[in-house]
Amino acid sequence: MEEAKRLYFLDNLKWFIIWLMVVFHAAMCYMAYAPEWWYVVDKADPSFGATAFVCWADVFIMPVMFFVSGYFGLRSLARYDLRRFWQGKCKRIIVPWLFGALFIAPWVTYITLASRNSPMGFYEFYTTLFWGVFYQQAQYWYLGALTALYALLMVACLVVPSLKERREAEAPGMAFFLGMFAICAVSIGLVSSYMHPDTWKFFAYILVLQPVRIVSYIAVFFAGAWGWKCRWFEADGYCPSAGRWGIPFLLTGCVYLWQKFFLAAYGLEPWQVVWIGAVCQAAFTCVALFFLLGLFRQCFDHTNGILSELSSTSYAVYYLHMPVLFPVAWAFVGWEMSICAKYICVCALTLCLCFLLGKYLLKRLPGF
Repeated sequence: MEEAKRLYFLDNLKWFIIWLMVVFHAAMCYMAYAPEWWYVVDKADPSFGATAFVCWADVFIMPVMFFVSGYFGLRSLARYDLRRFWQGKCKRIIVPWLFGALFIAPWVTYITLASRNSPMGFYEFYTTLFWGVFYQQAQYWYLGALTALYALLMVACLVVPSLKERREAEAPGMAFFLGMFAICAVSIGLVSSYMHPDTWKFFAYILVLQPVRIVSYIAVFFAGAWGWKCRWFEADGYCPSAGRWGIPFLLTGCVYLWQKFFLAAYGLEPWQVVWIGAVCQAAFTCVALFFLLGLFRQCFDHTNGILSELSSTSYAVYYLHMPVLFPVAWAFVGWEMSICAKYICVCALTLCLCFLLGKYLLKRLPGF
């Protein structure tokens, strides 16, 4: 197989999204109307700014992650036989997922009780509540979902072997974008009609997912795989224009936030609110994905010492951030300082600790 130029902008986009994920999760500690189960909630002075940021960033962080994974996932399937493919995924994805879900996620989840001064000890929590309504996998759910998507991609390639054969460079047509938008909007609208959009469900203690977003994640993952097949981002291949997607990004983001905060005040029927929300979320998801791809290709398709370090430690930062972030945020609860200053301190400490632990500790392990 031909060797293509390294796509540095995808490396940079990946670490940017992971660092954004860290500050996003930190902001949830200070937002208004934080989920009751959220690990640490500082109720001293809930911030509307934190609430708006959480609602905004929540839409596109994971779609970008799944798109990039789909792009490189099909490339790996085409390059290696199934044994080597799954050996690599086992070392880098499956073993870290299982270890995190079984041994780290319970401690992260226990912070929900400990930060609220619950008298229950960890052992009692782990042997009772954790395996009931409290069951979750913290951030490691993504690795489980990714494993399932790789298995689905493998099956698709076994059924249609030509999926692994690259085409000549081909730009997506309007039907591609409309189809992607329609799949996201319809799936979000249908599932949201029966459950709250932020509901999490676990399936046989293996996968932990938000049902409202499952189809959207599958769609963007396979869009990424299709992008590799059609040679997107290569010398003569398609790359979205940041200029063309920029204004739609601003507009769809503003409309999404507007409906999130103000639509209910218009006295519409519940089903109308659900479907307007689904359309707005799907539009912002798709537009944000292609805007960020275009922006990073245009501005960050290079590397240097700092960018290389940030990229090489991005997986470690992702893996460590929740068990580091929430004890730090918990330690700041009750401090007499502004929410803004507290938030900045928590983010800075968490990112520094995760980066240093990732660089000098976790990167020494084979999977990282």
